[in-house]
Amino acid sequence: MTQPSPPPHAPTILIDAWKRFSSDAWKQYGDAPSTEQSRADENLLSTCIGDTPAAIAAKLRYALYLNASEPWLQSAALGAEVPGFADMLAADDTINETIWSAIQSLEAMEARP
Repeated sequence: MTQPSPPPHAPTILIDAWKRFSSDAWKQYGDAPSTEQSRADENLLSTCIGDTPAAIAAKLRYALYLNASEPWLQSAALGAEVPGFADMLAADDTINETIWSAIQSLEAMEARP
């Protein structure tokens, strides 16, 4: 019996998938995108292995978007500047705070020379 092959392993695939997904999510604000491409991007974001801080941050932004129960948190996950975000996040679910902290850490790592 053969083992199943691992998911694709390429950081640019994840980053590109996140850019398309987040762009489509803004266009359909409040509803997750439902095109064939967005479903393929969601599959990549769910299963593809990230090997750079930016790729992993993209996966976590997707997870935060899916976990968000409030529009302000979805907006932040998609990259918007949300007034009062730190205070709202501190009062929100600890898992969302943890995901956001990990995103910030990974994006800071990616920004280093």
